[in-house]
Amino acid sequence: MIQNFEQTIDGQVVTFCASLGEGPTPHRVIISEAESAKTLVVLDASGFLGALKVEFEEPQALIADAIRKVRSEGLIEQALRTGTIQEAAL
Repeated sequence: MIQNFEQTIDGQVVTFCASLGEGPTPHRVIISEAESAKTLVVLDASGFLGALKVEFEEPQALIADAIRKVRSEGLIEQALRTGTIQEAAL
């Protein structure tokens, strides 16, 4: 499942996409640039509570939560500024 979203970066509206990580169970959400598919942020379900959240939450809600988190914590901006993939817990 992939969801596109827009965010203003340095005064320009940029399109990003959020997708569930591959594997038998979705345990992470990956945020990428929509045009280049360059990975910027990886949100991982670590620990017991993270695993429960992934197991019981609908995929759309999981992706929406990840988008809210990267926006509120400025993780996309930090990834673009540093050139380093940012990692965080879901």
